[in-house]
Amino acid sequence: MGSAGTYTCVNCRYTAEWVTADFDCGFSGEVVTPIACPEHGLVQVDTGLSARDDRHWAEHKRDRYPCPACGEERRVWDRTTCPLCGNVRAENEGWFPGINWD
Repeated sequence: MGSAGTYTCVNCRYTAEWVTADFDCGFSGEVVTPIACPEHGLVQVDTGLSARDDRHWAEHKRDRYPCPACGEERRVWDRTTCPLCGNVRAENEGWFPGINWD
């Protein structure tokens, strides 16, 4: 199951469209997650994990992945901290789920 939505920081008004809320995979089995890059904001990253090929993929998740734009290792987005200004928001503040798929 995959999900995506919109994030808007209540402090700096940074907006990211259609980012996943966590580690997600759809029918293709590719596992993706958003990382927080201070230069590029929230960036969707293909983790290299595959739910189709390895049913234990969750055991291999990491907390950092390289940003596809700059190549720097960046942390997986914690869904509470703005990647640009560092503002920590209240639960669900600024995160608006948009679509879900199987």
